[in-house]
Amino acid sequence: MRISVYDENLNRILIIGNHYVSCFWSEGYNTVENFTLELIATDEYKKKIRTDCFVGRDDRKTMMVIKTVNITNGIITASGKQAGRLLDDVSFIGTIKSGSMLDLAVKEAYNKSEKYPNLEFADTNLQIPYNHQISHKSFLGLCTTMGQSEDVGFKVINDDGRLLVKFYQPEYNPNFVFAEKYGNLILNSISMSTENLKNYAIVLGAGEGENRKVVRVDASNGGQRFDLIVDARDLQPEEGETEAEYEKRLVSRGAELLLEKTETFACSFEPNENDFGVRYDLGDVLNVYLTDYNIKLQARISKFTQKAQKNKTQTTVFVGKITIKR
Repeated sequence: MRISVYDENLNRILIIGNHYVSCFWSEGYNTVENFTLELIATDEYKKKIRTDCFVGRDDRKTMMVIKTVNITNGIITASGKQAGRLLDDVSFIGTIKSGSMLDLAVKEAYNKSEKYPNLEFADTNLQIPYNHQISHKSFLGLCTTMGQSEDVGFKVINDDGRLLVKFYQPEYNPNFVFAEKYGNLILNSISMSTENLKNYAIVLGAGEGENRKVVRVDASNGGQRFDLIVDARDLQPEEGETEAEYEKRLVSRGAELLLEKTETFACSFEPNENDFGVRYDLGDVLNVYLTDYNIKLQARISKFTQKAQKNKTQTTVFVGKITIKR
C-alpha cells in the first residue's frame, strides 16, 4: 500500500509511498475501524504529521483521520480511525420516523445540522427504509445503528478535495464462491456462540406496578424466544406526545439493544492476494464452503484488516451476520 498524508483541507502535504516502518489499515462495512502508521522520525515528518490530518492510499478511496501522534525512540506512531469518526462530533437533535428512507433521511438531517467542515453526504437513493424511530444521536450513531439494522454500509472518501459520506449496499453475486479446496482462501478462525443471544425485548416504560407501560419487540422470526428485559424508565412521555408516539420510542429502545445481543457465528480468512480489492471488496456477499465442518455459509464482508511491514502485506477478511445454507 502506498500512503499519502493530507492537511485538514485535504491538500496533500506528504507522499510517503511505501517508505514506512509499518502500516495497519482496517475498514468496516458499517463500523468505524482503526489504523496505525509507523514512520522514521525525519525532520519533515516531525513537522507535518499532526492530529486531525488525513491519510489516504493510492489503491483505495476510504480516508483515515489521525487522532493521536506519539514520537518515541526516533519512531513516529500516528493512529486514528476511518474518517467516519468525524461524524461522532456532529449532533443530531430530533427524530427520524419509522419507515423513512435511510440514506435520504440521514442526509436531510445532516444538511440541517452544523455539519463538519468540508464533509458532505453523497446523493444516493437506495430505497431502503429504516423500520424504527431514532432520536438524538451523533451522526456516527445514526449511521452505525441504522446501517447495522438494515444491512447498509457507509464510507467516507476523498472526492476531489472534499470528504464525502456514501451509503451503499452491494448486490449478491453468486460467483463469489470461496473454499480452501479451491485455493482462494486460508481459514483463520471460526467462532460460534449463543451466549449473548436475545431476540425478544420486553421494554418497561413510564408508570408503576400494573400501570407501568410495557411494549414488546419480537425479533425471533417465530423461533425460540430469548427474552431481554429493558428498563426504559428514563424515557418518559413528552408534552403533547400521543400514546402511540411514546410506544414507538420504547420500541426503538428495545430494537437498538437487541442489535447488541446477537448470536456469534463468524469466521475470518486470508484471501488470495490477487482477489481482495479487485475481484471483490468490503460489503460484498460471499459464499464460503467450510468442507471440514460440513458448513456452507453466505455472509457479507463486514471488515478487513491489512498489515504492511517489510514489503509484505497480510490481509484478513471478516464476515458478519451469517446465513447457513443447506
